[in-house]
Amino acid sequence: MIDPLERIDIEDIESLIADKRYFVLHAPRQTGKTTCLLALMHHLNARPTYRALYVNIEAAQAARGDVQVNVAAMCSAMTNAARLYLHDAALAQWLYHGEGASAPATDRFSSLLAHWSQHDPQHPDQPRPIVLLLDEVDALVGDTLISLLRQIRAGYAQRPGAFPQTIILCGVRDVRDYRIHTAHHEIITGGSAFNIKAESLRLGNLSREETVALWQQHEAETGQQFDPAIWPELWADTEGQPWLVNALGHECTWKDKAARDRSTPITLERYKAARERLIYSRTTHLHALSDKLREPRVNRVMAALLSGDATTEHFPDDDVQYIEDLGLIRRKPELTISNRIYREVLPREITAPIQDVLHY
Repeated sequence: MIDPLERIDIEDIESLIADKRYFVLHAPRQTGKTTCLLALMHHLNARPTYRALYVNIEAAQAARGDVQVNVAAMCSAMTNAARLYLHDAALAQWLYHGEGASAPATDRFSSLLAHWSQHDPQHPDQPRPIVLLLDEVDALVGDTLISLLRQIRAGYAQRPGAFPQTIILCGVRDVRDYRIHTAHHEIITGGSAFNIKAESLRLGNLSREETVALWQQHEAETGQQFDPAIWPELWADTEGQPWLVNALGHECTWKDKAARDRSTPITLERYKAARERLIYSRTTHLHALSDKLREPRVNRVMAALLSGDATTEHFPDDDVQYIEDLGLIRRKPELTISNRIYREVLPREITAPIQDVLHY
C-alpha cells in the first residue's frame, strides 16, 4: 500500500482548511479516493485542532426524486459516521429525539451541521471546528443534489462557529460537471448551485516509481521474486491507474494458483497470462465503463477520437475533463486515448457501442 497522504498535497489541503475554504476532491473510480479521505480524517483527528469526519452519502440517491427520504438518509449517514469514527452519539440524539426530528427536509441537513458545529462533547466551552468530508456526492440526483448544495451554501457564512469550517465534496466528477435535472425539467449546473467552491483538486494515478514500489512490497514481504522485465510492461499497461495496478498484482500472485507458492517466481510470461485473464474476466469495474460510453457527451468525444479525426478544439473543455476524470482518456499534452489500455485492459464488448456510433 502506498501511503495515502503521499498521494495528496497535504500541505495545500491543510492550508485550505486553515483558510476556511470549501473545495472539491475528485478522481476516477477505484483510484484510492476513499482510502485517501479516511487517511486525511485520521490525520486531522490525531491533532487537537479539528473534528474531522468522513461520510459516504451514496445511499441518499436510492429514493431518486423523494427529497425528504434522501435528506433523511444523508442525515442518518452522518450520525452513523459520527458514532463510528468519533464515538459521538449526541448527533443521533438530536436528529431522532431532539429538534432534528421535526426539521423540514429543506434545511434538516444544514440544521444538523449547525447543531454539531456548536456542540462538542469533549470541549463544550469551546467547540473545535469541523472538517466534513462528503464522499459520493455526485451519486445524488435531481432535487436531492440541489437541496444538499444549497443547504451547504446557505450555512457557509456561519462557519466555523455555527457551520463546518471546511467541507470537502468528493466524487468522480468536479462539481462544475454536475448536470442536475430538477423535477420541473430544469437543468442546473453544479457551478451555479455551489458557487462557494474555492478550488478543485484531482487525485492522480501512481507514479512509475510508486507502481513498481507497490509490487516490490509484496516481493519484500513474501520473498516471491518478480522478473524485472515486468516493470516496463506494467507501466505501459496501467500508467499507474491504481485499480489496474492492484488488479494485475492480485491476478499474478493469487489467481495464478501455482504462484501461491511463494517460491515460484513471477516471470514475464506469467505476467502476460495474468493480463489476458484480467481482460477476459469482465470484472465489474471494467464492464461498468461501457455504460459511460452511452452518455452523449462521452460518446461524442470517444467516437471522434476512435475515428482518428479529433482535436481538443472540437469539444467543450468540461466534457474533455469529465471523460479524463472517468479514466477513459489522457492528455499528453494533447488529447489522446490510451490505445493500449483500450485494446488490452478494457473488456472487449465495450467496443460495441462505439462501433455502433461509427457504423462499422
